[in-house]
Amino acid sequence: VLNYCNWHDGKPLSDASKRALVAYLKTGGGLASVHFANGAFHPSLPRAGASDWPEYRRIIRRVWNHAPPKGKPASGHDPFGTFLVRPTSARHPITAGIRPFEVTDELYFHQDGDEPIEPLLAAESKVTKKLEPLAWAYGYGAGRVFQTLLGHSEKTYDSPQACEVLRRGVRWA
Repeated sequence: VLNYCNWHDGKPLSDASKRALVAYLKTGGGLASVHFANGAFHPSLPRAGASDWPEYRRIIRRVWNHAPPKGKPASGHDPFGTFLVRPTSARHPITAGIRPFEVTDELYFHQDGDEPIEPLLAAESKVTKKLEPLAWAYGYGAGRVFQTLLGHSEKTYDSPQACEVLRRGVRWA
């Protein structure tokens, strides 16, 4: 479970650590990424310095980007507050049987990435007025990656459904 972002920390992971994580995933390991961990090891982070790691963006698939390419919007989020989360896949084991639920969190939007995802959760942003993906799961090599953008604070987990989705996502990965 990764709930880490190197905000204002320019120390990169060692090459050995990077190789170990990639090898772990490619040979069948699992990773669950929570909230702003999708922004880690990205060159647009304030004072991130030499911590850029392009392969991490392939592992995570959707990342927070403060400085997107020209013509694309920067990542952002609605003000911290309560919103309705809708499961978008009734067949996936992470969301099967989960009903729509309210959560108090930040609703991320404009996450950057081109690798395909199939959203498992989504919510309508007050800012973009669009249904924004909040969780997805996919393979990386022989491994599995579950990513949820929920989890800004302990308030997220006042929702039993948010707890259950995280539990299932970690177990699936």
